[in-house]
Amino acid sequence: MNLSPVTPDSIAITIVYSILILWGAWIGVHQIYQGFCRPQELLNPLFGNRQAIKIFTFHIIVVSLDLFVCGPVSLHYKSRLWYWGGRIALILSSFSLASYFNRNPQSFGHFIGYWVRFRNFFEISLHVLVSALAVNWFYYYGLLYWLVAYRYLDVGPRRAMQKLYNTPEKKAARPWAPILNWVVIFTIYIAAAWAVYHQKIIYAAPPDPAQPVHIASFWEYLLVGGIDVGVALIAWEMIRKYTGPGPAEALIPANAEH
Repeated sequence: MNLSPVTPDSIAITIVYSILILWGAWIGVHQIYQGFCRPQELLNPLFGNRQAIKIFTFHIIVVSLDLFVCGPVSLHYKSRLWYWGGRIALILSSFSLASYFNRNPQSFGHFIGYWVRFRNFFEISLHVLVSALAVNWFYYYGLLYWLVAYRYLDVGPRRAMQKLYNTPEKKAARPWAPILNWVVIFTIYIAAAWAVYHQKIIYAAPPDPAQPVHIASFWEYLLVGGIDVGVALIAWEMIRKYTGPGPAEALIPANAEH
């Protein structure tokens, strides 16, 4: 595993970055616990539904595997197949959450809701752009430790700041709080980009230029393709159980075979 230079500022930045990652991951795990055991405590009440919290749990598992396992290992060995295989799995597991369970405007304010929507489009577009360019492992490193990691980086501060205006009375008394919350998470977004670009996170680094590019075997293509297809099928089946067969079922005659 390659390391970035160890300096006083990189040590401090690495500590802050790690705390934010772990804070966000802990909130995700705690939300899963709330969804299964204490739904009345959820910030997003939609996850009180049993199937909804299962969908969220599946997404958290996929995101964590990409960020902590598949992404770093594929970077180290310079494997485009495993890198993009993991990222495709992450995106496939995200669609249902974005479509059915996004309550960022209601939970954090419309300004943050618009920001999250813009960020999703921007980040998907950036991934498409990097995938279409000639291979540059520094870009791959940046996407992983900036954009994928940001799924955890802003969660803790965003939740903490939301407590300033989490009731109608607090929001009326502090109308500036949602904007302040956005300023904080946007600052984290830019600061994370700067830290990654300048390699200030000690355990995150581009792969060694001397490391040969991994040439995937046929069985690896089959395995990665099978995993991604499996993730897609699981995600689609979970959302089907959540939504039911849909309104078109009413068109089936009552005496028809189901």
